[in-house]
Amino acid sequence: MVHRLNLNQIKVEYVISFSDALFAFSITFMALSIQIPTFSSNIAESELTRRLGQLLIPNIIHYIVSFMVVGMYWVNYHRIFEHIRRADITLVWINLLFLLFIALVGYFTGLLSTYDTHRIVVISFSGIMAATGFVLCLIWGYASHNRRLVDQGSPDHLIKYILMRTFVTPLIFLTSIGISFINVQAAQYFWLLILPANLIIYMKHIPHLRRL
Repeated sequence: MVHRLNLNQIKVEYVISFSDALFAFSITFMALSIQIPTFSSNIAESELTRRLGQLLIPNIIHYIVSFMVVGMYWVNYHRIFEHIRRADITLVWINLLFLLFIALVGYFTGLLSTYDTHRIVVISFSGIMAATGFVLCLIWGYASHNRRLVDQGSPDHLIKYILMRTFVTPLIFLTSIGISFINVQAAQYFWLLILPANLIIYMKHIPHLRRL
């Protein structure tokens, strides 16, 4: 028997492996973006403590925020690909666009750590985070539409739940862009809603998920 080669498909495990490698690179690059301040060797300890509090702690906070969000995108990414059974060339290109934004997160994290009081920087960081999340939504939307790349028996509620969990984080970042025109610091505090918003969606859908 002669098997016809489908040039429009790539093994799903290849897509996931490549993506995991780039996720690891992005998180490492974010850590390297934290700039260690340099001071005179004879600086008083009290002054050193004060300056570190002013410079280093905000950088670490921004890194933690970026790390948590990228970590959530990674979790959602694997949640999506648990249900994707095939990968065609269109999905691969959408996936590459998603990874492009993931790779840029480290750069914009470093920018935010240095210029977090500037509106344009907060908007740029929020924009890259929102774009990353919306492309992840696009991956799931493309794969699940008419059960194109997922199991034909995938329940509607599961498809809707994954889409909502994927959609809420970029929506919060997009909303924070508008808030930044009122108050830059408030826009950054608004990002803290990501965890409770995801938790609310999970708690709301958990009765249905337990029946799957």
